[in-house]
Amino acid sequence: MIEIPQHRRRTYLRNCRIFSVLSAVFGIIYLQWLLFEARPDNYVLYWMLVVAECFNVAQAAGFWMTISFQKWTEPPIPDFSQTTETVDLFVTVCGEPADVVGATITAATQVRHPRCTIWVLDDGQDETIRALAELHSVGYITRQGRRGAKAGNINHALGLTRADYFCIFDADQIPKPAFLEATLGGFEDPAVAFVQTPQVYRNRFTNRVSAGSHDQQSLFYGPILRGKNGMNAVFSCGTNVVYRRGAIDDIGGLPEDSITEDLRGSLILNKRGYSSLYVSRILAEGLGPLDVGSYFNQQFRWGRGGLEILFQRRPYQRPMSLGQAFQYSLGFMFWFTGWIYLIYLALPVLFLVFGFRPIQVPNDYPLRFIPYVLIALATIAYAADFGLRFDGLRFTLASFPVQLKSLISTFFGGKSKFVVTPKKAGKVALRPILPIIFTMIVLVFSAIYGLMRLGPDPSVFNNIAWIIGHIIILQGFVFLTFNPERAPVVGEARAPEAAKHAEEAPHVAEESA
Repeated sequence: MIEIPQHRRRTYLRNCRIFSVLSAVFGIIYLQWLLFEARPDNYVLYWMLVVAECFNVAQAAGFWMTISFQKWTEPPIPDFSQTTETVDLFVTVCGEPADVVGATITAATQVRHPRCTIWVLDDGQDETIRALAELHSVGYITRQGRRGAKAGNINHALGLTRADYFCIFDADQIPKPAFLEATLGGFEDPAVAFVQTPQVYRNRFTNRVSAGSHDQQSLFYGPILRGKNGMNAVFSCGTNVVYRRGAIDDIGGLPEDSITEDLRGSLILNKRGYSSLYVSRILAEGLGPLDVGSYFNQQFRWGRGGLEILFQRRPYQRPMSLGQAFQYSLGFMFWFTGWIYLIYLALPVLFLVFGFRPIQVPNDYPLRFIPYVLIALATIAYAADFGLRFDGLRFTLASFPVQLKSLISTFFGGKSKFVVTPKKAGKVALRPILPIIFTMIVLVFSAIYGLMRLGPDPSVFNNIAWIIGHIIILQGFVFLTFNPERAPVVGEARAPEAAKHAEEAPHVAEESA
């Protein structure tokens, strides 16, 4: 989680905007050269490269705009002795281990609010979980069947409860005592349907998989969601969130026709004219995936759910503003990243094996490309407050087989199913990384074959350098599959600071940058 202290926010936001403008200028210079001055060598590969580069610049431009609109929302702390609202706190359970659920229930009982009722929503019908609820004197709700998955579980509970607001915590998400103090003040505006808070992984120090998963999300739950907050385009992330009961009743409950009910529900609420807020303070901590298979399953569910909404649920409807449509589009675009990365994997292989190249590379190519890449990377680094590690990039790019599968299964994979991410590490399995191993073999073969066929030519070394870069990215996942328990060692001294910050009392002032 990337947070910026209050005294630095004005300077930070100003510098983010300066970096964004510089990045846009150099991005335009590079695209202008690629589109109008570059000399195509193979037109098919040239247009593949153009598509890939335009996609990346468009995605980067979305990031630049987003970080330029960051807004820190810090709702006033309500005096619960002077208010009358009631709150239901839902802990959603579906087969998670009892010790994980027990820790969440215990923390939920410490959340400060005089009229908060805790309910365990058990879709696993587990007598051990029922006993835990009774032990902690909290409510227990179960049902026959699992129709509608998580959304159906919550809707069933909404039919049995009556509080003014309800908050949702996945079985592993341990809330802080100040959770409701820091969020309920956001509902002073009657148009606000929900208040979202970050997801962070408290097991991020356990192994490289949990650490990498945490790093991959840190940009999203930091400057990206704060930017969406500034453009009134925050969407629910399914946990660590508070909903206005009346708003959900108004749309007939959380939608049960999507495995990403949080995103789908956010779009429906937007259509009804509701707004949302993001409070960028760590107010709950959960468990990230501990093995590569679990991580890929999580990414596949998110990817397929988002793509199904894009292609099958008509996400763009009035009264969505242009800013909101733009921000939702950026979210959908992310799930095409794997297809773009596949182009970058293919280009050096096609040159080294067959001699095909997209452009005739002149001497001025580095003068256009390198400045753009350097300033774009500097912008990301600054927006992340220099807190990102390489694993964040690795986890995004090496997930390309999952993103390919997500799109294909959206059209040809039958009905999607909601699968809970395991909370404990599974056995070592080769199947999830077989596409990565195959890709690495092709890359190595291409480098050797190209060097033997073409000799020590500068173009050969340039393409081999790209192949080495790809292998550095991909081999990390093979390593993680066989040795996930290696302790994280770099760049994590910041996390305890964030945890300490989360325990502090919420700020009263609301700053609109």
